[in-house]
Amino acid sequence: MDVLTETSQKRFGISYLFPYQRLVITNILRRAGLYGEEEQLEAPPHQVVLLPTGAGKSLCFMLPACLMEGLTIVAFPLLGLMADQLRRVEEAGMRGAILKGGMSRKEKDALWEDAASGKLHMLLTNPEMLILPEVRERLAGLKISHLVLDEAHTIPEWGESFRPACLELGRILPEIAPEQITAFTATASPLILEKIKTILFSGLNFNLVRANPDRVNIFYEVRPVLSRMNSLTQLIPRIQRPALIFCSSRRQTEQCALYLRQRLDDEEIRFYHAGLSSELRSELEEWYFQSDRGILAATCAYGMGMDKGNIRTVIHYTLPSTVEAYLQESGRAGRDRQPCRAILLYHPEDSFREVNNPKAELKNRYEKLLAFAEDTETCRRESLLTILEAEPEDCDSCDVCRNRVLKKDPVENLIQQTVRRFNGRFTAKLLADFLLGRYSSDIQEGCYFRSSGFGCLKHWSREDLMETIRGLLETEKISLFSGVWMKGKIKISI
Repeated sequence: MDVLTETSQKRFGISYLFPYQRLVITNILRRAGLYGEEEQLEAPPHQVVLLPTGAGKSLCFMLPACLMEGLTIVAFPLLGLMADQLRRVEEAGMRGAILKGGMSRKEKDALWEDAASGKLHMLLTNPEMLILPEVRERLAGLKISHLVLDEAHTIPEWGESFRPACLELGRILPEIAPEQITAFTATASPLILEKIKTILFSGLNFNLVRANPDRVNIFYEVRPVLSRMNSLTQLIPRIQRPALIFCSSRRQTEQCALYLRQRLDDEEIRFYHAGLSSELRSELEEWYFQSDRGILAATCAYGMGMDKGNIRTVIHYTLPSTVEAYLQESGRAGRDRQPCRAILLYHPEDSFREVNNPKAELKNRYEKLLAFAEDTETCRRESLLTILEAEPEDCDSCDVCRNRVLKKDPVENLIQQTVRRFNGRFTAKLLADFLLGRYSSDIQEGCYFRSSGFGCLKHWSREDLMETIRGLLETEKISLFSGVWMKGKIKISI
């Protein structure tokens, strides 16, 4: 038995290394000198590693840390990832520590003392801490055998928007002087890969290890919806659990979870976002990790690196901003390699979301995902992976390839037929009253309650139905007496 297999079995309980894992780990250990001086000189000094979600990226830097001398530093974009990884570090019998904001002087002194004495194997931190002058000064005096940048696609993506510290990493890395650098991510288009190269490895040689990002156990489907919440309410009882619902904002996660709990009378639905206290986030992470029935509505604060293997369904309540984000988040499903589903809810308002975005690059990347959502003819895998310039495997697990494409929300025809039948006499309010079966004064005055179809959507909420009507007006699929077209927005009588 070779040393890699022996270490993976003994420390991590893993009996088999995937070929790409073995390649990356071997490159790291060669550069560290574990295979002799000649191998060390020939090994790549740095690496960018693209492995699909669930391929075991963490093992690629945790296993070498067990065998190398010196300190391994791992920079994560999210605090939640650090806590999860620290647990795994300690389970492997190594000494780990988290360096984060808000620590007391006593806690920091103890951490640096352990690092200087060689007791510390792995230091987990984030870009904001790495660029601090005090931290750089401390690290400059240590033997740093390996610097790992996890979820490296966030370095350019977040650095150019709300995490400027990410863009400073390339400048400060020479001060820290790690013996080798490895950047890991699950998804990166050629554009993002070029940005990672520019920010982190300007003037440095690096080796690219790239596996196909396709996850063949995920069934991809897109569901056109006119009311997100109504569609989600109907969908949840039919999906396999545990499930994860990705939302675009903190407020949306809270609304989504609270609405579903109320409508479905289900206490196993909760929400998670970065605005919650660290104690509550930890409690939610532990609950969800242990649950076989839990449904978590979350922002991207939950996802990257969270190692819950048995998530059976991932639902996107709204479109994310890029294909990379979509693949990263949908890849939370089925990390145990068992069959699972990724469902994208596509609403008419999604097509207008980035119309006025002044950043052409971001607008272009979003439009590629939009095209994926609107395409009902091309294999979902082919659409996604072509954008990343990767080759899909033969696909029999998407709604297109299985001839299960839903081209429109089923309620669309019903509403269109109702509008046509009454030949433009309905306002939006009157249409809603008719479909909900409300005996309003206008309904009674026109005796509409005697017409067939009255109350056919009486199980809907008024809020959901008005959202649906707005969507049909916005896409010009119906025309009502009160509709006024205004460049992608509708002014209607409520």
